[in-house]
Amino acid sequence: MKVLIADDNPMWTKLLAKTVERYDFESVTVDNGRDALRELNDEDPPRIVFLDWQMPDIDGLSLCRKIKQSDKRPFTYVVILTSRDAEQDMIAGLEAGADDYLTKPVESVVIRSRLFAAKRIIEAIPPAEWSKPQVPGYEVHRVVGKGAFATVWEATQLETQRVVAMKLIRVDLATEQVFSRFAREIEVMKRMDHPNVAHVYDAEINSKLGYIAMDMVKGVTLQTHIRKNKPSPLELIKLAASVCDGLQHAHDHGVVHRDLKPSNIMVDNENQPKILDFGLCKSMFGATSPEDSAESVDGLLIGSPLFMAPEQAKGKNDEVNPRSDIYSLGVTIYMTLLRRHPVVVSTDDRSAAIKEAASGSVERPTKLNPNFSKTLEKILLKSLAHDPDDRYASAADFADDLRAFASNRENKAAEANTPL
Repeated sequence: MKVLIADDNPMWTKLLAKTVERYDFESVTVDNGRDALRELNDEDPPRIVFLDWQMPDIDGLSLCRKIKQSDKRPFTYVVILTSRDAEQDMIAGLEAGADDYLTKPVESVVIRSRLFAAKRIIEAIPPAEWSKPQVPGYEVHRVVGKGAFATVWEATQLETQRVVAMKLIRVDLATEQVFSRFAREIEVMKRMDHPNVAHVYDAEINSKLGYIAMDMVKGVTLQTHIRKNKPSPLELIKLAASVCDGLQHAHDHGVVHRDLKPSNIMVDNENQPKILDFGLCKSMFGATSPEDSAESVDGLLIGSPLFMAPEQAKGKNDEVNPRSDIYSLGVTIYMTLLRRHPVVVSTDDRSAAIKEAASGSVERPTKLNPNFSKTLEKILLKSLAHDPDDRYASAADFADDLRAFASNRENKAAEANTPL
C-alpha cells in the first residue's frame, strides 16, 4: 500500500520513509503541498498520507480539507504531523478532517501502529467504484452500515418513493459461496411478513449484482436503545416478548436465525423491535444447496460465541433448531437485566469463549441479585437450559410467560417499584 509523506524537513522525511518501508509499505515523498496534491490526483494514489502542518505552497491543513471534501477520491487516511502540541492545534487538525494527529518527534513504533490501523480501516471500506452504486429503479444516497461481505445503503425506490435500506454484496468479495449465501438470505427474507422482522420489498441477484431492499428501520440497535433511553426492566421484558413473536414467525417459516444478538435487533421510534440479518440462517427443512450443506458440517462454528447455545458452541449444527434461537434470546435478556453474561466467558479470547459457552453452566440471577424475581428467574433459566429439550418448546411459549410476568407486575400497582 502506498504511503505519501509530505514534509519540507529532509531529515524527518527520510526517517519516516525508512520506517514506512521497514513495514513493507511503499513510500512516496514530496517536500511541498502542490506536489503532494499531484500525487493524490494520480490514477493510483496513495491511500495513507502523512502531512506536515507547515509546508510550502499548500499547508497540511488546507490539503487535508481538499482530500476529505473530494467525493471523487477513494478514502484516504490522513495523519497531520506538527511540532506544535497545543490542544487547540490538535482540535483544528481533526476538524479539518484528519484521521489522526501526531506531534514530532514520533517513535517508530507509534508510526507502525498508525500504519497498520490505517490499513485495516482502508481495507474495510468499499472500493472507490462503490462510492455511488448504480441500481436500476433506485436512487442510492449514503452508506449506513458495513459488513464483511456486504454494505448497507439508504436508498429511494423511484416507483414508490419509499426509502429503503439496501443491502448490496461487495463486488470485490463476491465469490460463488458469498453469492450462494446471499441468494439464500433473499429467499428466506422474502418469506417473512411480520412487524417484528425487517420486511423485504425487493431483491435481485445475478452474476454482477446482488441486493435486498428492505425496511429502513428508523431507530437504533438494542444495545444503543438501552444506553440512550434507559428503558425499565418491564419495558425490556415486553420488548423481548415482541422479539419472540418475530422469531416464532421465522420458525413457522422453517428458518432458524442462528445469530440472534443485540446488534441484530433494531428498536424503531415506536419502541418496536425488528429482527435483522438472516445471513447465517438455517432452513429447518434441510440444506437446499451444496453450499448450505458445507456450512452445516458438524464441527463448523457459525454465529457469535457470546450468544451461542451450547450445541451450537460445540459445532453440532445438525442439532441447531428453534430452541437454539430461544437460548440466544435468553442470553440477551439476561445480559440486559443483569449487565453480565449468564456464563462466565472470556470477552477477549474467542476460542476460550466458545468452550465456556459450550459448558452452559448458567449462574442463577438471584445469586447475583437476591431481590431478583424468582418467577422471572425460572423463566430465564428455562430459556437457558443446557439441554435443548428442557428449554421452551417454542418462541411463542417463551413470549407467553414473559408477557404474563409483565402483566402481573403491572397489575400490582403497589409493587410497581419492586426490583425484578
